[in-house]
Amino acid sequence: MANPPSKKPPFQRGSGSRFTEKSNASPLIKALLILMVVVGLLFAMLVAYAFIIAKPNLPNISALVEYNPKEPLRIYTADKVLIGEFGEERRNVVPLNEIPVHLKYAVIAIEDDRFYSHGGVDYWGVLRAALANLRGSLSQGASTITMQVARNFFLT
Repeated sequence: MANPPSKKPPFQRGSGSRFTEKSNASPLIKALLILMVVVGLLFAMLVAYAFIIAKPNLPNISALVEYNPKEPLRIYTADKVLIGEFGEERRNVVPLNEIPVHLKYAVIAIEDDRFYSHGGVDYWGVLRAALANLRGSLSQGASTITMQVARNFFLT
């Protein structure tokens, strides 16, 4: 035996072209959603404003292509014996293809073990370091290799 039809249809036509139905969402949920949208928009506007303000002061990226590291002044005798080195930094530039693969992996493992899984900023690392600092435990670094390169090229 079939159920008798209900006297009230599930949707009622209002004066407009939309169906009217009592909303199941509580006013608190609606208010939280609206608040989240407003906070998200304000955050996006703040980021855009910060970018607009910072963009004229950003360094030119061509400095990465035209990199000339500081090398010490080396003084040699006539028969090519090194007498001395003078300068702030002591380094020998080595081509990348001459660096052993295991050394590359060791540096990445020590400095930024998630190097291949983020786009330059490790947000989980920043959050982890911030929480460790808030707890008062040993301070942790959050800078990635990319951030260290940017600091060394543009801020020193």
